[in-house]
Amino acid sequence: MDHDLLIKALNAAQKGQKYAFATVVETTNKGTPRKPGAKMVVLEDGSLFGTIGGGRNEKEAQKECLKAILRGKPTLVTYDLFGKKDQSACGGQMKVFIEPFVAKKHLIICGAGHISLPLSVIAKILNYKVTIVDDRKSFANKKRFPHVDTIVVGNHAQKLAKIPIDPNTQIMIMTQDHEYDFDCVKAVVQSDLGYLGVISSRPKRAKLFEQLKKMRVPDKFIKRIHIPAGIDIGGQTPEEIAVSIAAELVAENNRSLIGSEKFKKKP
Repeated sequence: MDHDLLIKALNAAQKGQKYAFATVVETTNKGTPRKPGAKMVVLEDGSLFGTIGGGRNEKEAQKECLKAILRGKPTLVTYDLFGKKDQSACGGQMKVFIEPFVAKKHLIICGAGHISLPLSVIAKILNYKVTIVDDRKSFANKKRFPHVDTIVVGNHAQKLAKIPIDPNTQIMIMTQDHEYDFDCVKAVVQSDLGYLGVISSRPKRAKLFEQLKKMRVPDKFIKRIHIPAGIDIGGQTPEEIAVSIAAELVAENNRSLIGSEKFKKKP
């Protein structure tokens, strides 16, 4: 592989940019412009480095890379080069593997209590980057959370507001006090995040929504709050509740894949 392409990809990753590789994996006849192994990298802004042969097919592969970045799923495409209308006349056929690279999901857990511990462990198993935020040093420390990536000690909402947030960021709020929860929600509810969940009872949910509406937070932001967070599996223990929340996170990440035939009930 061209080392320059690896450097371009590394630079993109370090900047938090998404990108995709397009790799020629199979060709027929001798007329194809590039042979198996040829690569190009496409950044999420459309920038292209390297080449798989140029021309119309490369432009199509570039578009497929951008689609794959949005979907987060790889794909295999085939291009004919037999000289048909609007196609290259090199001869042969070329198969190109499109592989997107998306940054790790970042789970920010506000509150370092009983549910946070098992949830953070499950999140690491699911390959999340995990950040714990809490104002209690006796809870938010490496002895209690040796496996997480970052521990932030201080006022929940103030610290949360300083953490970079993007669509790969998922936030779970479970502090030790309703007002702390509300302050955290208020700090991020209108952010461009991927998921916002809150541990809640029905009365707490109603109060939270009432407070947000008084602040004139648009309904589109209020409606996307998962409250109470988690999937109803009847969980009672901290570990069971953590499983229900993790399951909801997975479901959010795989929304386009839900409803496969194998899970449909037989008539």
